[in-house]
Amino acid sequence: MNEIMNAQQLTNYKTSLQGQMSQIQRPTANPIDEVGNSFSDYFGKAIEKLDQSMQVMNQDTKNVITGEESDLAQVMIHMTEAQLTLQTATQIRNKCLEAYNEIKSMQF
Repeated sequence: MNEIMNAQQLTNYKTSLQGQMSQIQRPTANPIDEVGNSFSDYFGKAIEKLDQSMQVMNQDTKNVITGEESDLAQVMIHMTEAQLTLQTATQIRNKCLEAYNEIKSMQF
C-alpha cells in the first residue's frame, strides 16, 4: 500500500513540476527586455557614450592647452569619466571574449 502511495505521490510531483516548467519562459536567440531593447541596442548605446566621453576629454584637453578652459577641476572630472568608461568597455570586451572562447571550446 505504501508503494502505491509513493508512486502516486511521485506522479503528482512529476505533474506539478511539468506544470511549473511549462510556465517558465525560454530564452530566445535575440533576448529582448521589457522595454523592447536587445543586448546589441544597449551595447551600441554604450559604445556611443564611450565615444562621446572620449571626444569631450580630447576637446577639454585642447582647451586647457590653448588657454580657452580655465576650470582644471572640470577637465579632470571629464578625464576621469572617460578613463572609467574606457576601463569598463575593456572589461566588457574581455568578458565577451572569454565567454566566446568558452563556448568555442565546448564539446557537443
